[in-house]
Amino acid sequence: MRVAMKKCAGMFFLGAFLSGCASQSVQTELAAVDDGGSQSYYASGWIVQSQKDAEHLVELAVHEAKQPWEEVTAVLYLENRSDEPLTVSINDITLQQDERQILLRSYAELEQQYIKQAQSRRTAIALGALAQSLSASQPTTTSSYGSGTAYGPGGTVNYYGSSTTYSRDPAASAAAQAQIQSSAQSGIANIRSDLQQNLNSLEGYLQTTTVFPGQTFMGRFQSAMTTFDQRPESFYTFTVELGEESYEFTFVEKANIENNQRKLF
Repeated sequence: MRVAMKKCAGMFFLGAFLSGCASQSVQTELAAVDDGGSQSYYASGWIVQSQKDAEHLVELAVHEAKQPWEEVTAVLYLENRSDEPLTVSINDITLQQDERQILLRSYAELEQQYIKQAQSRRTAIALGALAQSLSASQPTTTSSYGSGTAYGPGGTVNYYGSSTTYSRDPAASAAAQAQIQSSAQSGIANIRSDLQQNLNSLEGYLQTTTVFPGQTFMGRFQSAMTTFDQRPESFYTFTVELGEESYEFTFVEKANIENNQRKLF
């Protein structure tokens, strides 16, 4: 995945103004790092690493399309070939990026995130509708100003005056209130639809599951944001703990960084 970044700078040198833009193009590519205990293959945009022993077949796949700093999306596949049931959860998986540990996001965390986002949007719509409703309910104010001069035996007097008239149009106010309510209800319906879509997107996300002998399990999960510090290679190591067994899967993010300086003047 290629990402372009620019940095501009300027300076005075011997009375002449010199300026330029440094552009940086970053192209990243994920690949598997094979060791003696695993094998890798590609499937529809996913890089899959597979390990097996007498009791388990464990595969972990990452999506090969990833931008710098972006979270990692992964899928865990498990076959329980043992005689004992096996419980797997997001807590049984860890992710290390180089020397840093990257958090993995649970189903409950993502679900709460989507719900809180929807609640915040509903609150914003409600407050906006309240402000509009109060404004629409205010009477129409009309102000007039006048001045003049009075003449009398004692001389002249200049005077100034103003008047304010308040009026209400019940029909116009009712129409405005109806429009405000309709707009608010439409916004809330959109929020409800977006929330349902987000919750539906969690279908297949890794949750705590017991895999009985002879059964298989597959669950998707994602990490928090990763880091990018201009390294040509960054290694991602997933560790899956299943009972007393541990399985490691390593992928490398290769970065091709190009720096170009373009002189403007």
